[in-house]
Parts: sequence; structure tokens; C-alpha cells
Amino acid sequence: MRIAATLLLVAFFAASAAAQPSPPASQQPDAIVATPNRPTVTNTADTTQRGVLELEFGIYSASRQQALQGLLKFGLFRDLELQWAGNPWQHDADAHQAGVSDNLAGFRWRFLHQGKWKPTLSFQYNVSLPSASGTLGTDHVGHVVTLLASKDLPAKFHLDANLNYQLFGRPGGYDHNWLPDFTLSRQLTDKWSLSMEFSGYTRANAATPAVVQNLWAVGYAVKPRLVLDSAVQFRMAGPVPTVAYLGGFTYSIADLYRHRR
Repeated sequence: MRIAATLLLVAFFAASAAAQPSPPASQQPDAIVATPNRPTVTNTADTTQRGVLELEFGIYSASRQQALQGLLKFGLFRDLELQWAGNPWQHDADAHQAGVSDNLAGFRWRFLHQGKWKPTLSFQYNVSLPSASGTLGTDHVGHVVTLLASKDLPAKFHLDANLNYQLFGRPGGYDHNWLPDFTLSRQLTDKWSLSMEFSGYTRANAATPAVVQNLWAVGYAVKPRLVLDSAVQFRMAGPVPTVAYLGGFTYSIADLYRHRR
């Protein structure tokens, strides 16, 4: 826990170093605005802005498990985002193992934009590439397909919902399960937000039974391109930690298309 707390402080100081004062986003032409997915399991249906390279990074800490979590995104087109995700370090005390996780590579395609009565809808695909050692990974290629929906609601509420279908690689084929989740958020001020989430997954095999979890999170926008987050996740059912803590940031690094606009 002390190591995890130290890593969190380092990550926050690194993010804060980039948080120098700047004019309001409304005064900046083509202003860069971060598009966070973290710290919830549920992802937004929106995509990273066209041309923007964005990093999500943070820690996950429970009594017997800890991890550094990373996600790198790039807005290739207005409605197409490329993704690479993985844990550069994770630790499982029960398995007596530590190291990197498997990696995920994929894309998110937004095919419907939000309107008065319609939500934003996106399709996402990720392939899981075996890169972890021992029980920290699956040792086989896997696949995840996701339907994502997001909608602004009255009174500054916002809803995100995902339905994931996951294929776990194993010798001779695949196991599979469903991962439904949703997050209800409210913008408290221009900078502060509060989120509540329910997430889980169905049974995949005897070693991977069903799980249900509940998460509460707060977010703070230091500036439009930098958002800090902190969350607490609780077990409701299944073999997962009783309580886990998350903290990190989303930072839009640069607009790589800036000189082409």
C-alpha cells in the first residue's frame, strides 16, 4: 500500500507540472479538451479529439493486489480513436508475482452523435495480446467487442452505459462472458464532478465466476486538457477485493494535426 501511495503521488505531481495557467477554453480556438474514460469500468461513447494524443494513467490498490494502469489514445479521425492499454506494473500477493500485464490494442468508432432525444453511440474492438508472465496474464490471444452509449441528462446529469462481449483465449478455443456496466455522473461545478457506477461480468468458466461491483468517484478538471480522478470500488458479489482504491489523471498531450489545420 505504501508503494502504491508513493506511485500515486508521483503520477499526480507529474500531471500537475503540466497544469500551468492558461486562458479559458472558450478563448482558445480549437481548444484541446480531455475525454476521460477512467476511473470507472464504464467508458464514454465519445472519442478523443481529432489529432490529439491523450494519456490516461493511474493506480489501482487493494489489500492483496496493486497495479499501475495506462491507456494511450489517438484521435485518428473525428469519429475514430486508436487505443493501446496495459499495466506497466502489477502485483498479486496471493500468486507471489509481479510484472507487466497483457496488452490491449484496438479502436473506437463513434457512429451516432448525441441529439435532443438520441444518445452518442460507438462500437469498440480490442485484441488482448499475451505479454504477461505466469498467472498475471492469459497466455493466449483474446478479443473484446463493446457497444457504448452516452447521453447528457437534465440537471447536469450524464449517463454512460456499455455492453461488452469478451472472448478469453485458451488451449483449443475460447471461453466467453458478458460485461454490462453503467455510470451516472453529475457535474457539481465547472471543475468538480461526482460519479456512481455498477459493473460486473457473467461467469466465463469454473475459474472465472460472475462478479458485481459498485464504484464512487470524483473528478477535478485542473484545466480542460487535464482531469484528475479518485475512486473507491466495493465488491458486491464474486471473488474480487472487498474494497479497492483508484487514482490518476487524463491528460491531452498534444494536437499532432495542429500544423495541418
